Order: sequence, then C-alpha cells, then structure tokens
Amino acid sequence: MFIFKIVLLLGHILGLLASPAFGAVISGRTASAASCGAHPESASKAPSGAVVVDSTKSTSGSFSNLSAALASLPNDSTCQTVFLMPGTYVEQASVNRPGQTVVIGYTTDSPGKGYSGNKVTISFSRGLSVAPLPAGHSDAETAVISTASSNVAFYNVNFINTENLDGATPNYVTLAASIYGSHIGFYGCNFTGWQDTLLTGATTGYLYYESCYIDGAIDFIWGYSAAYFKGCTIAAKKASSCITAHSRKDASGVGIYVFDQCLVTAAAGYESATKSGVYLGRPYSEYAKVVFKDSYLDSVVQPAGWKQWGDSDPRLDHVTFAEFNNTGPGNWENNAAARKGFGKATLLTSDDYPLSDTMDSTTWIDSTYSDSISTPSKILASRSANPAKRAEADSTAPAEGDYIISQSPIEGKTVYATFAEAVAAIQGLSEESVTVFVYPGTYKEQIVLSRAGTTIFRGYSDAPTDNAQNQVTLQNSAGVDTGADQSNTDCATLYSQAGNLQLYNINLANTFGQKQNWASLGFASGNGAYASLYNCQVLANQDTFFVGEGTSVFAYNTLVEGSKDFVWGAGSAYFLASTLAPNTDGGAVAAMMRDSGSAAGGVVFDQCTVAAAGSVGSGSVFLGRPYNEYSRAAYIKTNLDGSIAPEGWTEWTSSDPQTDGVLFGEYGNTGSGASTDSRAEFSTQLSESDAQQFKLASFFSGGTSWINMEYVKTAPF
Repeated sequence: MFIFKIVLLLGHILGLLASPAFGAVISGRTASAASCGAHPESASKAPSGAVVVDSTKSTSGSFSNLSAALASLPNDSTCQTVFLMPGTYVEQASVNRPGQTVVIGYTTDSPGKGYSGNKVTISFSRGLSVAPLPAGHSDAETAVISTASSNVAFYNVNFINTENLDGATPNYVTLAASIYGSHIGFYGCNFTGWQDTLLTGATTGYLYYESCYIDGAIDFIWGYSAAYFKGCTIAAKKASSCITAHSRKDASGVGIYVFDQCLVTAAAGYESATKSGVYLGRPYSEYAKVVFKDSYLDSVVQPAGWKQWGDSDPRLDHVTFAEFNNTGPGNWENNAAARKGFGKATLLTSDDYPLSDTMDSTTWIDSTYSDSISTPSKILASRSANPAKRAEADSTAPAEGDYIISQSPIEGKTVYATFAEAVAAIQGLSEESVTVFVYPGTYKEQIVLSRAGTTIFRGYSDAPTDNAQNQVTLQNSAGVDTGADQSNTDCATLYSQAGNLQLYNINLANTFGQKQNWASLGFASGNGAYASLYNCQVLANQDTFFVGEGTSVFAYNTLVEGSKDFVWGAGSAYFLASTLAPNTDGGAVAAMMRDSGSAAGGVVFDQCTVAAAGSVGSGSVFLGRPYNEYSRAAYIKTNLDGSIAPEGWTEWTSSDPQTDGVLFGEYGNTGSGASTDSRAEFSTQLSESDAQQFKLASFFSGGTSWINMEYVKTAPF
C-alpha cells in the first residue's frame, strides 16, 4: 500500500510537471523563442509556450487576470507571450520587464487586422480631478493599461476606463492607456475613455498604432512621444474640444503624431453633439507637431481645423500643424478660408512624413497588413460594451428556463425558428412571466402579442448598452393607407397588447418605405397595457411608434427613426437618453392627443437627442404638432440639432390648427435647434416648477414599478 501511494504521488508530480502550469509552459517558451514577437499565426488559440489568461479557469494552468500573468513572467531579456481567452477582466495592468513582451487577445478576426472581432476587454473605473491636480498624483495613475518598458506589442485587446464615460464630471481625467517606453505597438486594439484617453508619455519613445479604435472627448490623444497611427478610427465625443494635445520640449525633440489613412469621426451616439465642432489638435507645448495625411475627416471637424491652447496662453509660435491629401467634408480643401484664418497650420504639397522618417527604425513594427490597409469608412459594427454598465442578465446566453428563438438548431435545446412559433408556445401561459431569448438574425415576420403576463424578449448582444450593435432584428414590410377604412396598427412590425412587454437589444424595422399618407409602423402598443424598451431601435417612416390610449410606454437608450408624426397616439410615453431621428423634411416628431387638458398622457423626451438621419434639411423638422387640441409634449434637457425649425412646433393643419389647449413645452434644451427666439406662440418655455409634471416618478398614472430601473444608467431629470 505504501509503495502504491508513492507511485501515485510520483505520477501526480510528473503530471504536474507536464501541465501548462509547470513544465509545459516553460519548455514551450524555450521552444517558441524564435517565433515570439513574430506576427501571431492565430488569435483564437494560444501560441505554443504562451502564458494563458482565462477568467473561467477552464484552461489548465491559466491565470485569472492579466496582472497575474505578467507578474509570472521572468524578469530577464527573453521574449514572452501572454494570450487572453475571451472575457472581461476588471483590473489595472502594467508591463515592465527587460525582455520583449507580446500580449494577444482572442479575436474572431485575423490577429491585428481590426478590432471588430475582439473578445477580450480589460476595464477599470478610475479617474482623477485635475482642477487642480492633487499633489503627489498624476494622470497616469488612472490608466487601465500602462507600460514602463520597451519592446511591447498588443493585439486585439479592448481597454476601457469606465469612470465618467458620460463626461458628467468636468476636469476629470480617465485614461485607458499610459504608454511609456519605446518600440511599442498596438494592433487591432480599442481605447475608450472621456478625457485624456491615450497618453504617449515618453519624450524619446517611438510608438505605433495600427487598425485601432480610439475615442474620447477632451485631448484624448496626448503626450510627448513620436507616434504613428495607421488605419485607425479616431472617434470624438464632444464639440469645441480637441483630439490631440502634443508636446515637445524644443524643436529638436523627436515627438510627433502622424495620422495616416485614419478616419476622424464621431463616436456612436455623438454625431449630432459633435457636428462641425471638433478640432484636430491644440498645442500642449509651443513645439507641438501633428500631421494628418491621406485620412478621411468627416463633418465632425471644425472648419478651422486647429485650435490654440488658450486665449491667454496660445502656444502657437513654433507649432507644426500640417495636413496632406485628406478627404471628407472636414478636410482643408472644403474649409480653406477657415484653415487659412487660423494661420498656424500648413497644407502640404507632398508627403513629408512617411513612416520611415517618423520612426527611428521600422524593424520592430509588425507590417503584415500595413500595405493593404484602406482608410476606414465607418466605425466597425462590433465593439465591446462598457462592462461596468452591463445588464445583470447574460446578454449572450439564455438563462435556465428561457424560451429560445434561433435560426439554427442548438444541441440539447428546444428552439423555435421564428418569433411566431415562440409566441404561439407561450400564449397559453396566461399570467406567467416568460422570458424569450433570441439569437442573432433578421426575422422577417409581423407579430401581434396579446398575452396577459409579463413577456420579456432579450436579443443576443455582445454590446448590450449600445443599440447600434444590436444583432437581432424583427422586420416586415407593410403599409396602410391612412385614408382607408383600416387601422394603422395593421402594418406594425410588432403590435403589443400584452399586459407587460419588455424588449432588450431588439430592432424593430418596417421597410415599407415612404409613400404619401401611408403609415408604416415599427412598434405599436395598445389595450391599456405597459411596454418598455431598453437599448432597442425602431426604424420606419410615417407613424413609426404608436402609443395607444391608456397605454404606458417607457424607452431607454432607444433609437426611433421616422418621417412624419413618428411618435404618436393617445397614451403616455417617456423617452430617456434616447435618439429621435427624423428622416424627411417637413415632418413632425410627435403627434399626441388627450381626452382633456387635465387628463394623463402625452410624451416626454428627457435628456434625448434629436439628430436627423440622411439628407434632412436645416430648419425643416418640427418637434411636434397637435393630434387634438389637448396634445401634450415636452422636451427636457434634450439636444436638438439644426434640423429643427426655428418655430419648433406647428399646427395640425392651417385650416384646423388645434392649438388652443395644447401644452408644448421645452426646458433646458441644447444644440443648434434649441434657440427659443422664434418659437411658436402656442408653445411654452417651462420654468423649473412647470417642468415637475414631466418627471418620470409622477408622469405615469400607474406609477413606475413596471420599469426595470436596473437597466437604466441615466438618472431622469
């Protein structure tokens, strides 16, 4: 027995030595030394010899976070690779070792080719007030990822600082990355923050960013290094602010920013807020040096292009701000007068800043895809969500007991191929609360839901807080002649008469198109019931979103697009932090009605955005018109773009205005369409006390217990 135990013990030890936690990784490192640092062959499996990070711990010998994996690496000159399995890792991590270090995140794309397939996110929530900067502190301490050594490469990792992502706290830095050292490259990575997102800290450092996504609001690419950005998407979030803030000590400094074949645009959801208001850069020191070449500058770019540091401290005497061969509405040629008016920028006649002249050498750069890069034309569809804001329910897998809709079979699961099949299956459950999980796809159906119990539809989403990345669409193409003897709701893609409907990350689309006096509804609610939409999109034209009499509807972070009266009805609707997108000249957003001037009902747009879609003309859209004389609508602290007509509101018709008893109110709105100088005489500029009637807590006659506030991350006004 004793001998048998020794044999078992020896066998166990030998097994451990052969496992990835012991000899397998060590011997693998030696065997793969020649390939360490080369372009990864795959980013869906760990290369031989790599240290593995796996939050699920299902990989033998793996570490639970990046920090632990980095700490395990030898403090020597060897090249080491860390591979991260899919997941969100909440931590601050730092690379600081003598040898070359390669960090690879799992992706469904070719490694380093882009960020849309990234499945690894490193996130942390940390900020620092810089008004003033506290003694003994620095911006860099807030960074999610930092480097303090040279010869580092990152592939396909998202770095997100989740603190203050809405910019509610001013003068508050939140870095996604603090990069010190030299010969550091990022390929297919994502940097998300608000102020000072990406710091290039070393005054003599050379950095390279390829096919990356970088967003922020204020000076969100800043520092001192020589950094070359190739094929990157630069996404702004705030008007009157700058993308870059560069600094050199003097004219001999190596520092420079070169943006080559990049897209300069607005971050998703910030298109209206940033239009023609974002500067390419301002000088952090008077020797700042920034070049944009062969890039697409869209309409977010302010016509002057560049900006001084401040009125009393311009720092412009020795700057190099240059542009060459850019395209798009924000380029020099389309704004020549304003660019020349700035006076300190240069339009180059040749490419004076190639990669070979910008870097000290290029041998350390992974050039696998550099010659085949095309300038991005849009923000890629797939981006990681803010993990700190994730809904409690798993947005990528059904919970136990959920009904499942999937266009493909799932082993061991009962699935329904269509919405109609699932609705038929749950219809007889009457008072029960039922959740239906929907896998990605476009489901071409028209659905009427009329069960009494709570019905929850959850759409699969890799980014549940970003409706632009929804992967489930319910779609039909149907219209109703509004002059015919037929209900407009007959054409709705989804008509809910359910007791309580909740939709998460689902798009409802009616593709019927625009036809004069033909309704094409995406969503309709009736039967005096409740409905709430979270992170959804409703896309149609005339009469897109119907709220029936006695019905209460709440929408959060939801996009509604339409042409004429596209939020309408006799019920009560409250939109919070949502987007209204008029797509046709001459239409009105809202057309509501009530039984009397004291009745409940109407619509509230709280902290929303009105941003025209397509080629809608300036001053051509109305906030609302009265479906009857007691119509009630209010816009509260909402950003109104230039599509809004100066008078704001309009009559029902010239022969039947229906304006005598309306309450069309505005309070604290912003944007180019928010001026009240020429507002219609039948509209009201609300006082603070007047606005209280539109607070969420008191607006619905039946209270708010049916709203899932766990998913609402914007506080109502």
